[in-house]
Amino acid sequence: MTTHHSTINEYSHLSRILEELKSISQRESKRHEMDQHLTPSMLSLLEDEIIPLIENELDYEPSDDELGYGSEPPLSSKEMLAEAWRQHQELHK
Repeated sequence: MTTHHSTINEYSHLSRILEELKSISQRESKRHEMDQHLTPSMLSLLEDEIIPLIENELDYEPSDDELGYGSEPPLSSKEMLAEAWRQHQELHK
């Protein structure tokens, strides 16, 4: 028997996990120290390192330079086709 995998990508899974980590942190922060389930160091690790690092990665948008586009935005496929057709026409003059 085969199992069907969800069509949701890993980015979406990680986003949901991040929301769960935030919920855990919020619930744990509301508990009295004696009633907390996590150690203080684990809670600190979640709040100060893990959650911010994951948020930073999920919110990251590379610049055009990082994508190799330079200062101009990339051409759309329609623009590339139009440019190729223009060059083709130039060759036949």
